[in-house]
Amino acid sequence: MMKRGDKSSSPSSSVTSATISSSTSTNLRPSTTTNNIDIKRTMQSEDELFLQLRREAASVVQNEPILAMLLYKVGLLDASSSSSSSLAQLNHSHSSSTSTNSRSFPCAYEPATSFEEIISRIVSHRLSSCSGGNENICPTFLRNLLEESFRNTTDLEMGHTMSEAVREDALAIVRRDPACETLLEAVLFMKGFHSLVLHRAARRAWRPTVVVSSQNMEGEEDAISSTTTSNGSDGGGKRFVALLLQSQSSSAFGVDIHPAASIGAGVMIDHASGVVIGETATVGDGTTILHGVTLGGTGKDHGDRHPKIGKHVLIGAGTKILGNITVGDRAKIGAGSVVLRPIPSGATAVGAPAKIIGFIPKGELPGSTVDMNLERGEPLLGVRQISSGSSGGNSDVTEAEKSAIDVKAEALDDDQEEDQAASEGHSEDDDAEEKKDASGEDDDDNVTDYGTVPKCRWVKVSNQDDQLCPFSGLFRGSSSSIKKNCISHKEIRALLLQEGCNEGECVEVFFELLHNTPFRSKARQCGCIPLPIFYEYFPTIAKEKTKLDMDTIQALARGDLRALGMSKKASKRFKATLGMLNKYCTKSTLLPRRPSAIAVTMDKLTKSEREQMGQHLDMNAFGEGISI
Repeated sequence: MMKRGDKSSSPSSSVTSATISSSTSTNLRPSTTTNNIDIKRTMQSEDELFLQLRREAASVVQNEPILAMLLYKVGLLDASSSSSSSLAQLNHSHSSSTSTNSRSFPCAYEPATSFEEIISRIVSHRLSSCSGGNENICPTFLRNLLEESFRNTTDLEMGHTMSEAVREDALAIVRRDPACETLLEAVLFMKGFHSLVLHRAARRAWRPTVVVSSQNMEGEEDAISSTTTSNGSDGGGKRFVALLLQSQSSSAFGVDIHPAASIGAGVMIDHASGVVIGETATVGDGTTILHGVTLGGTGKDHGDRHPKIGKHVLIGAGTKILGNITVGDRAKIGAGSVVLRPIPSGATAVGAPAKIIGFIPKGELPGSTVDMNLERGEPLLGVRQISSGSSGGNSDVTEAEKSAIDVKAEALDDDQEEDQAASEGHSEDDDAEEKKDASGEDDDDNVTDYGTVPKCRWVKVSNQDDQLCPFSGLFRGSSSSIKKNCISHKEIRALLLQEGCNEGECVEVFFELLHNTPFRSKARQCGCIPLPIFYEYFPTIAKEKTKLDMDTIQALARGDLRALGMSKKASKRFKATLGMLNKYCTKSTLLPRRPSAIAVTMDKLTKSEREQMGQHLDMNAFGEGISI
């Protein structure tokens, strides 16, 4: 028996599967060089999606003639190319129409000449139909508005024209939804796709300028006020037309997307019911959103107040992401989660409030694979225990990898303990003295410890609410040896916030540093970053994840308080942390480094070898060339 979603066994597989697979491997993705080409292409043979829809429509009408009227209305069929049997059935059902039509055509619907025209006719027809024949919604006006939006190649949304984005949206459904067997059903029946088309048209009509007159508390009319648009215009757009499209789309399809929201290409809203996307929200390319998702604010504040979703993100059903926070590229959010704090790139998070539980395997795109299995990938605190049963071959890592990881982790822990015993460290008395100094009256925010004008002054860093932090409750308590030779999440966050980073950048940097910490080390289980890891990886990670300049990044990695230029008041908070980094940097660069287990196991691994270990590749072959 044929299974639902099995495209290879579909009765129309000869028409759809082969063509879709070949089209996706060829030049179906519109390039930026086609932006200035007229929507109604003179060479229809070059428009593979248009031809694909025509072929599928011709095949469907042979087996299901009841759909012929709909397919004629949206321009997918014409009299000259239709089968005589389909026309005969239509003419029999519409004898009154054929008496006035010299072409024996049931209605005077001209065939469409482009993919964009087909989409415009489909969406306008469905919206007017779902509106109950509302006289306020003119199908002809709506169709013309959609076609005009398609022709607009200057107003880009997340770097894409409307034509490019809609084409990618349609292909995304076919590629990701196992229940969708043809491109035709994706564009005819998927309300998530239709709501995105309407949003893209509404966004191009949107102008936030509106002239208002209001009355004050005494009943006197205030002066008429207006604001300028985001692009500097004086409000000559179609703001209320955009709001009308949003309202009708919400009523008809159950998807409420504000016209000002920015959505990338290749986005799939699966099932679509109950999806809400706020005014200042952004959604990156290749993202998949399931039903019941809310990208909302946390109150009635104005301005930028909604989430920023990265590329290739997978957001599970019923998830609520609230506030002006970021969800990084390739993140996966489990169903029913409530996200109130930033989630870094490549993270798996779930829960209410959401907690980070692991890392997405390198190269995987959750938004495209649509795999909601939260157990795949690397756990946050280390590699899963390998089963000793007969099915050991199905484990995530091999015995060789487990052995190599254990040796590295033990070596790092031993090296930390030896360094702590040999160094002066930072005693509790020193901590108490620093707290005393910080609370004294000698704090000066206008001069550095070196008598120069400070580059950055004291910044108040509030303690993150432990209950809402995505890392809270995940790490065990750290020992004194860990504290003396590692930097904690709290210290990294405070240091980056002092230098002007935001919360999203802080969590991105810490998450990547934690990922580069050996799997089974005590430091990783405590949520701390060893000094060798910080010194080696922080410059590269901070350059990619933050807006800090390289001079500041290098100064942070070296613990160079003079180069950072902090004021006296600011520097007192970080003297212990920066002092540890500076001592390690001095020992690593100026003094001969004694051979240690960590030097043997870690320093001999090249960057590519570390990446292989992180990706859980074949460690049997990988470990043969490494001496431990």
